[in-house]
Amino acid sequence: MDLQKEKEIIDEIMNQRRLSYSIEILDIQGNKYTVRNNFGSSIVYVKKGDHFFLEGEID
Repeated sequence: MDLQKEKEIIDEIMNQRRLSYSIEILDIQGNKYTVRNNFGSSIVYVKKGDHFFLEGEID
């Protein structure tokens, strides 16, 4: 993935989730995005439609 596309995804997640910390993408598997925040925690977001949800928020 190119840097521009990665930045767009990060911006989209941060805006939709209203995050007050930075993130970086670690892995993408289909519609699951594993990211790491600046505290060192890994988080999985699932894209459903145009929205990102935390894994486990949706079934």
